[in-house]
Amino acid sequence: MNNAIQKFLHSLIGQFTLVIVCSFSFLIFGVIYDGNRTVKAALLQNVKSSIDQTSQLLNLSASTSLAVGDLSTVQIFFKELLRDDDTNGISYVVIGGDDGILLVNTLRDKKVLPAPSDLTHLEDAITSGIVHVRNPILLNQQKIGFLQFGLSVKNLVGATAHEQRNSLIRILSILLLILGIIFFFGRRFSMRLHDMAQASQEIASGNYQQMIVVTGRDELSVLMDQFNLMAFQVSKKIQEVTELNLSLETRVGERTSDLAQANRRLEANLVSLKSTQEKLIQSEKLAGLGSLVAGVAHELNTPIGNALTVVSTMGDKHTELRRSLQEGTIKKSKLEQYVKMLEDATHLLEVNIVRAAELIRSFKTIAVNQSSEKRANFTLRELFVALEPTLRLQSKHKAIRFEIDVDEELRLDSYPGALTQVILNLYGNAILHGFDGRDEGEILLQAKIEEANTGLIKIIFSDDGVGISSENKSKIFNPFFTTKLGQGGSGLGLHISFNIVNNILGGSIKVESNTQGSQFVILLPVVAPILMMGDADS
Repeated sequence: MNNAIQKFLHSLIGQFTLVIVCSFSFLIFGVIYDGNRTVKAALLQNVKSSIDQTSQLLNLSASTSLAVGDLSTVQIFFKELLRDDDTNGISYVVIGGDDGILLVNTLRDKKVLPAPSDLTHLEDAITSGIVHVRNPILLNQQKIGFLQFGLSVKNLVGATAHEQRNSLIRILSILLLILGIIFFFGRRFSMRLHDMAQASQEIASGNYQQMIVVTGRDELSVLMDQFNLMAFQVSKKIQEVTELNLSLETRVGERTSDLAQANRRLEANLVSLKSTQEKLIQSEKLAGLGSLVAGVAHELNTPIGNALTVVSTMGDKHTELRRSLQEGTIKKSKLEQYVKMLEDATHLLEVNIVRAAELIRSFKTIAVNQSSEKRANFTLRELFVALEPTLRLQSKHKAIRFEIDVDEELRLDSYPGALTQVILNLYGNAILHGFDGRDEGEILLQAKIEEANTGLIKIIFSDDGVGISSENKSKIFNPFFTTKLGQGGSGLGLHISFNIVNNILGGSIKVESNTQGSQFVILLPVVAPILMMGDADS
């Protein structure tokens, strides 16, 4: 008997039957468990709903009767509501005054008033068969007494339990029927697999002429037919492999030679690609500087033109005043008018010349920094403040508010030109991409000591633009990646910034973005690493 059971369990049909029984057992257990939970939840919800509706009805009647002092009417009303039995519905209603004295009592035989049930653990009360509910009676927001009633749920609980038993019987019946059907078809399947296994043993021993007898037109029949075909193909392939091995060494040598040539071509292409990339990066830097020169020249034209107009006007007024002096027709009012004009002109000249000087000084600082990789000890805030007028040239057609939040004590022993290039690229990227289609916004440039490491300074460049999509965030530092190809974007700005921060300044840069803007976080050492020969070109 034991041997038969072991043989059955080791057979495919036995294992299949065991798996099915276990699977259906877990399934039925889950269905029964979930069904019980659902039924209990529905029962609990129905009882809660009945309590709420009954409480509203009884409290409304009780508060109205107490307000007019008509307790006899409410006594009659409550008795009409009571059930003849205590298995379902309202079993009793009691009204008490604020002092605890019972004013209306419908308890049979005037029993002692039961303690109210704990409605936070309503399952316990439902199990007992009756729920005792006590509510305060309010009149004009003042408590004038209490109302307690008993709600019997014995019939509801019994009906629920009966339905659960019937459901269990139905499920078990269906399970037994399914298992019988599975066993019948599994037995047929197992017998055919047994025939197939015996034939395959012959083929595995080298007898490729052994054929499996194919019966039927189902999937197993197709599998048997394919198995026969496989045996034939294996015999054929063995012959082909034998012939192929004879020429394999020659083919391997030819492929090795081809791969070596292809590798040399790839190396040459890689060298050419790196050279082209370096030239494009250098062209991007020169193009940025050229654009900066054009912008500064355009901005200088306004204050210098204004100053020239003022000087020309002053010359005309001076000639007119000299003529009046020579003719002796000068008047005090005219002289005062000339003095007032001279004061206004002097003020305009001063404002425009100062503006031109600021632009020239800012451009000179940036141009010198960008044209060299000279190391210096500098104040971070002074560098950013000197850079601000030039940055604003890139956004002069937009109402962009630019703020600098940097401590005046922060100093770096690093490369100001390289850092200037990074900030210029980030600002230009924000204007081109972050504020695309928008005429206003805000850019904030911050810097502070990194708390986790006092040897690092954190620079945060953030904007409230459109942000960067999640699929583009991991690619923005790649060379030539841009969403504005042919529209002012080359895809090199952020790549250059990444190389400068990592290879020259010895730091790191990362981007954080959402739908409310982008934020670039740069970590730089207070003392930059020594720039080796050739590093600047990277």
